[in-house]
Amino acid sequence: MESNYVKSKGYHKCPSWLNRTYRRAVNYDCQLCHKNESEVGTLTPHRVRRGNVGGLYTILPLNHKSSNVKVVCLNCHKLLHSGEFNRK
Repeated sequence: MESNYVKSKGYHKCPSWLNRTYRRAVNYDCQLCHKNESEVGTLTPHRVRRGNVGGLYTILPLNHKSSNVKVVCLNCHKLLHSGEFNRK
């Protein structure tokens, strides 16, 4: 068992096999802009709840209410994180 596995709920770091599983589960389409990976490049998993607050790469169907993952393209991933470090 890998060291980053936690209580059968998920991983702190996304293993490559899980990344491939996520991408296949969404048919290689970004869950936000709905563009295919062939247009926008390799999709990446995004943790809805950040890792620094206990968010994991969950091993659940992506449409499950407890899933913590959205599969998105690089542009959408940047948009999801835009402004989170801006403090006024």
